[in-house]
Order: sequence, then structure tokens, then C-alpha cells
Amino acid sequence: MKELIKNYKISCEMAKERIGELRLQRNTLRQKNAVQEIEKLDLNRRIRLLCTEYIDMREIIDNLEKYERVVHN
Repeated sequence: MKELIKNYKISCEMAKERIGELRLQRNTLRQKNAVQEIEKLDLNRRIRLLCTEYIDMREIIDNLEKYERVVHN
């Protein structure tokens, strides 16, 4: 169980980092007024999906940690 939680936390952190990278890319393109490039890369949708995935992973981690506490107490 601990290994599963650890892996989820790693994945969660990777998603968070990727969200930051995509937001930076989007902001850079916005500053260059490259709206078509943002749309071509589908950045808004990709960021939104990663945010949803991040939230879901955090919820899973919380639930697994609660379960682990109950089982080991």
C-alpha cells in the first residue's frame, strides 16, 4: 500500500510540474499574441485535463492514506 501511495505521489508531482510547464508555454505564447499556436497545441484543453487528473490523484492519495491509517490502527 505504501508503495502504491508513493507512486501516486510521484505521478501527482509530475502532473503538477507539467501543468506549470504548459501554463508557462501558454503565457509566453500569449505575450507574443500567438493565439493560433495556443489553439494548435490545444494548450487550454491539455492544461484542463491535467488539472482534473491532478485533483483526482490527490483524492485517491487522500483516500488511500485514510484507508491505510484505519487498517494499521
